[in-house]
Amino acid sequence: MEILTLSQAKPRMGRLIDRALDGEPVVIRKGNRLVQLTEYVVPAPIPERPAGHFRRRPSDYAAGNRAAINLSPVR
Repeated sequence: MEILTLSQAKPRMGRLIDRALDGEPVVIRKGNRLVQLTEYVVPAPIPERPAGHFRRRPSDYAAGNRAAINLSPVR
């Protein structure tokens, strides 16, 4: 793994990107900080839900009301 300064990397950026796409780690140094070039993998898109998919049915609300409620004052 070769560590290049930013001024060394600028004229070679195309070749460095090709190396990163081939899986080789490419590290560029700017001052005391290091940056690694890697391939970005785009995640699969979230599928669209049909209209009303997240709408709750009245029976869903009724299920939440089945718990016993204690209305006595706290002592």
